[in-house]
Amino acid sequence: MPMPSATSKVTSRNQTTVPPAVREALQLEKGERLGYIIEGNEVRLVNASALQEHEDPIVTGFLALLASDLEAHPDRVKAFPSELLARAKELTEDVEIDHEAPIEGVTAL
Repeated sequence: MPMPSATSKVTSRNQTTVPPAVREALQLEKGERLGYIIEGNEVRLVNASALQEHEDPIVTGFLALLASDLEAHPDRVKAFPSELLARAKELTEDVEIDHEAPIEGVTAL
């Protein structure tokens, strides 16, 4: 694990001050929300306010469509076949994905 670039102390009330280097890196302004992404025994900090401001209207619309379809047709919901899940896990057990890697080529955003 790499050494931290900045540190802060947790008070007896479980509070801390976000160090200036972190505020700068996340472009945090007063009143904005700090997000925590928990991955195993590590935590990544993100500017949650910035994430909320950039919601994808296509995804939002698609999720609304799914929600209304599920509400109108609950009988269409089927359990994911356990055999298919086991096969997918088997095929991907050695595959590592870097979620932070840039997307290149025709799929670039």
